[in-house]
Amino acid sequence: MLNLNLPKFAFNLPWFMFDIGNKQLITSPTIPADISDTKDIILSETPIPGQNFQPVTYGGGGNRKISFTLPIIKRNNTVGNSLIKAQFENLRNRATGLTGIFSEQFTANPQVLYYWGTGSIPLVYWVKKVDFTTPQSWVNQLAMPILTNVSVELWLDERNPLYIAEEVFRKLASLSGMVINAYDIIESEVTGRRPY
Repeated sequence: MLNLNLPKFAFNLPWFMFDIGNKQLITSPTIPADISDTKDIILSETPIPGQNFQPVTYGGGGNRKISFTLPIIKRNNTVGNSLIKAQFENLRNRATGLTGIFSEQFTANPQVLYYWGTGSIPLVYWVKKVDFTTPQSWVNQLAMPILTNVSVELWLDERNPLYIAEEVFRKLASLSGMVINAYDIIESEVTGRRPY
């Protein structure tokens, strides 16, 4: 059996995202519950009078969108989770950098470098949404939140040079996957072992 496992790692890579505009690493000991990865395929039906079907026309592809909800929790009786929450707040505002307090007109929101849980190489994404939900009673004695669910939506920047590397990786990974999957299926038929 082809085995892609390495010797057991002594650690798990924690959840992280790099805020490019503010040059900050955002990380958390908690991980997202689910990670949604979507990309629209745009097709159009063209009505033709008198025909029993409508020809389909390919209209292009949509943007790749990653979305997830990350619980951030910090139990203490002073600032709660407000310090890590401030890092996510930076993603909702156009002012970037340590000295960037006021944003300028037509300045885009920060971009992030992200790949955790996507199966891709690290890619640059636009930040589309960062929403906060603090469940009832999850505040400390000073009324600061200690648990906040952060809902994030990221849109892939396909103009970034890293995206070219992703296209090469995807082609090589799909060819490797075809070979490995065919090998596993044939071996399971011969030996009776499950291929997963």
